[in-house]
Amino acid sequence: MVGDNGRDDSLTARIASLEAEVVGLRKAVQTRTVIGQATGLISAVQGCTPQEGFQLLVRMSQHHNVKLHTIALKLLDLSVELGPRQAVRAVHHPGESNGLVAASEWPGVDVVHAARQLVAAYDAARQSDDERPEVRRQLADQVTLAGRLLAEKLTEVGWLPEA
Repeated sequence: MVGDNGRDDSLTARIASLEAEVVGLRKAVQTRTVIGQATGLISAVQGCTPQEGFQLLVRMSQHHNVKLHTIALKLLDLSVELGPRQAVRAVHHPGESNGLVAASEWPGVDVVHAARQLVAAYDAARQSDDERPEVRRQLADQVTLAGRLLAEKLTEVGWLPEA
């Protein structure tokens, strides 16, 4: 059937359908890649099989009521910030029956936030063109305070020995 614009409406609908399917397939490939990377990370750090790593990831997802892809992304983000062992340690709490803690209780979350504050303070100080001594001192104080906060958070979770 030819529409008002002179095109075959069934062909236009079919093209739109195929374009939507391609978008969906691309998203699925990206999602599976992230899940596969997180599974591999868990397997390597925990010394378990990929199947066991995947099952742990699934349990984390169910426990936190978060999509599998989302929890995998969070784990990978933490591994960039903290390294693979610390990231898995941050999300895996062996003291609980299922090895999990609530997302808000992950010790790595506070560490990551403190690390980001330190980086932001350092970048602000480095990029500032203001040469006034009081401004330079204030920026330096912000870097010092952010560094202390990071050290406190690292000590709280046991990743830095107490001074």
